[in-house]
Amino acid sequence: MDAHTIIQALLVALGLPLVLQRPLFGFCSRLIAQKGMSRPNYRGEQVLTAGGLVLVASMAVTVLVELLLLARANAPRELLQHGLLLVCGMAAMACWGWMDDKAGDAMTKGFRGHFAALLREGRVTSGMCKLFGGGMTAVGVSLFVSVGFWPWLVACGLLALSPNILNLFDLRPGRAIKVFWLLISLAAALSAFGAKAGQSLAVWLFLLPLLVATVLFFPYDAGGRIMLGDTGANTLGFAIGYTYVTVAPISWQAAILCGFVAIQVAAEFVSFSQIIEKKAWLRRLDDWGR
Repeated sequence: MDAHTIIQALLVALGLPLVLQRPLFGFCSRLIAQKGMSRPNYRGEQVLTAGGLVLVASMAVTVLVELLLLARANAPRELLQHGLLLVCGMAAMACWGWMDDKAGDAMTKGFRGHFAALLREGRVTSGMCKLFGGGMTAVGVSLFVSVGFWPWLVACGLLALSPNILNLFDLRPGRAIKVFWLLISLAAALSAFGAKAGQSLAVWLFLLPLLVATVLFFPYDAGGRIMLGDTGANTLGFAIGYTYVTVAPISWQAAILCGFVAIQVAAEFVSFSQIIEKKAWLRRLDDWGR
């Protein structure tokens, strides 16, 4: 594959999301409104949710165009596989998140809440379905991106847990996208330590459309016009997990997984929003863009 093809793919990754943003936002907003998918925000105002559908649609269309372009240029199979795995995994996570957004079960929260509903009431919540579906998606994708039992186990854990990590921070306008940018920046720094050059290029080539789409979507999210919802938070979270699994050394993957587990456990007992409010610099960062 020559440099000319790579440049063409980069131009598609940068330009097509710009073209798709306005029509996709309009179409998805109307679809969400027609289905009555809205939730009260932290101020009690009713806001459309599942806005992450815009990101998923923009990402899917752009990556498919990239794949067609690269396939015509006889790109390596590994490169094409990364694009397919990333877009299929994100689409699957978006579907599970969409089901949760559509169900609108705002009363049951956290792992403890969903398992308590199952064990005490015999009730399978939409969140429990999302946990199961997301876990199965993680198991399937991790089989293609890892070699050996321990790398597979770490990859499976990262892919399963990272969507919920983003979901934990999707409690204020724009917060989840900022956390996504932070974690992706860390992944970019770690990619210099362990990934093969070709594999790193493959992941970032297909991740670039999502980065552009989040920048374009951020004003709507931070402005309180629409929520990412589980549809968006789960999708962005899966992209984070996939990035770490494919570009970071296994030791860093294990460290990140331990960090995610610690965050998940802490979320069952403390409020991150209250912690942010108490720290002036975190509060200023959290308010930026609103």
